[in-house]
Amino acid sequence: MVIAPKGKQEEVMALPAKGHTVVLGTAGSGKTTIAMLRAQHLASIPNGGRVLLVTFNGALVEYMRGISSSRSTKLVVESYHKFARGYLNSRGQMPCRDGILGPKEKAYFIEQAVEILKTDYPTESTFMRPKEFFVDEITFIERFGFSNLDEYREAERIGRASANIKRENRKWIYATYEKYIELREAAGRKYDWDDLAFYTFKALNADDSERRYTHIIVDEGQDFSPMMIKSLVKAVADGGSFTFFGDVAQQIYGSRLSWRDSGVDTNKIWRFDINYRNPATITAFAKAITESEYWRKDGDMVEATHQIAEGPKPILVKFSNRQQEMAWVVKRAIATGNTSSTVIVCRFRADIDTLLSALKNEGCDAIEINRDTPGFAHLKKVYITTYHSVKGLEFDNVFIPYLTVEKLPDPDTVANAVSEVDAYADEIKLLYVAATRSRYGLYMTYSGTLSPLFPEGSDSYDFHDMRDWYECI
Repeated sequence: MVIAPKGKQEEVMALPAKGHTVVLGTAGSGKTTIAMLRAQHLASIPNGGRVLLVTFNGALVEYMRGISSSRSTKLVVESYHKFARGYLNSRGQMPCRDGILGPKEKAYFIEQAVEILKTDYPTESTFMRPKEFFVDEITFIERFGFSNLDEYREAERIGRASANIKRENRKWIYATYEKYIELREAAGRKYDWDDLAFYTFKALNADDSERRYTHIIVDEGQDFSPMMIKSLVKAVADGGSFTFFGDVAQQIYGSRLSWRDSGVDTNKIWRFDINYRNPATITAFAKAITESEYWRKDGDMVEATHQIAEGPKPILVKFSNRQQEMAWVVKRAIATGNTSSTVIVCRFRADIDTLLSALKNEGCDAIEINRDTPGFAHLKKVYITTYHSVKGLEFDNVFIPYLTVEKLPDPDTVANAVSEVDAYADEIKLLYVAATRSRYGLYMTYSGTLSPLFPEGSDSYDFHDMRDWYECI
């Protein structure tokens, strides 16, 4: 696949191979493309050292590998957690993958820590808060890498509706964190997925050996924690370069953490404000999403000033029932997939399984996109994936079914969140990401009650009532 960078893209791609660079861009502005091209450019420099292109999304890693024209042994493309595990293993600090606690196990040990401290301090009201609050706060401590109570006590919890705890009471949260670490280590678990970056940074800080990478490029950097970024900056060889690409509008993992907190030292921020992917019609719809009461504003967000592509207005289609809706989505997706790359984006795994079965029954060999899917999105086929895995990818046509209050926002996410406001702010980003994957057509469907996250009433889409459409599977 031949890609010709334009304007600012070309400038960023060929920036000097030294120092820190921050690139913020709107959806469709070519961040992933230029991240890849810059990595290839740096890898092509004679005696220029090894290059690491790192991202958060496993599916995106495979996409980058699949479309990369470079086969240079100097260029490595991988996820952050693979990088961290590999480095810690090289230092003899990663005994096995089982040493890392998963989210459910982490929540269990935190709950145990709270119960112990609740017994020790029965009159302390802080311990009456829900388990989710402690998980959220401890994750905050881990992602920022606070190494003592004073650092945590003085930290600002900007943008968090749930951060309404007095500074003088943070000692109880930190005590819970310390007890959690104690219980975890007693069970033979050295890390969890949120503090892996802290220990990676700590190990790098004590490591004076030659660095493996001269240049590191971060794509989808808005989803990285400050400790992830700090550790990657620390992993760059002396005289090398660090390049950060991100879009806060696509921050879908609930971090709401800024590259500014991560030790990146730059005098200039590059802003990609030309949308090369989405037509003006889809850009207008995406803008309507960002004007929702649930959208959390951010000063680093870059809005598109120009669009290159052309396409029809997005459509929202209402059906009488789920079966009718699925039949229409399957029929229409197969039709568009015969002539263009087409993706169906779902919130839940169960919906993917149901749709895959329905597509197969119609003779369509649809491809599910996940971290194991090599090179995709450019063929005239029907793909299917989740809101999270579609991030960073693009297709000619995008279908977003089941836009109901029962599906979006995810009821379990809302129920388990410390704050409903925070949960809604995270979930609406998923809709934004899914909608901005389209190069041409955007088809959204529902039956029942429309999701409150959908910008109903906006003139940025056309509405079609298909409740009299009786064709079924």
